Amino acid sequence: MITSLLHPTPHTKIMIVTSHLDRMSEEIGEFLAPYEGLIDFSLFAGDHQELFHSTFHKTFMIKDYRSPAGGIPRDYASVIVQDVLHRHESPHKFLELIYRTLLNASEVIIIQKNGSMDIAEVESLLDQAEFRAINPITDLIEGCEIIVGKKMHMWGNGL
Repeated sequence: MITSLLHPTPHTKIMIVTSHLDRMSEEIGEFLAPYEGLIDFSLFAGDHQELFHSTFHKTFMIKDYRSPAGGIPRDYASVIVQDVLHRHESPHKFLELIYRTLLNASEVIIIQKNGSMDIAEVESLLDQAEFRAINPITDLIEGCEIIVGKKMHMWGNGL
């Protein structure tokens, strides 16, 4: 389960960037509820289920795959990017902007269907955007590849 990659503390705030809001968001909401956490959403065009949970905070509707995700600089403990990166017109610039929304020592978690984008290409894009400790995971969610990158304090742009 994706929650095994999250490390919540009280009032943890994460963002989910997705092209299809689904049950995973509710599961993350349930996981964050005891910590009084919040989830912001950046919803790209796609099939979104109507979901509600007490942890759901703000929703940014993103008009197209040329636009950045919503969010405020240094606001999130994690950003989960679900089935968006391979569709984005400028994935490198997209990841640079995600980097800015993360607190130091926080992670971006990229979830994509198997084969959507070559894992080595995603790792290279993360590296170019100054993410470190890049780790591909292929056995956590059936049919999906997960690549995790960390924004390190005092590394690259991590100030």
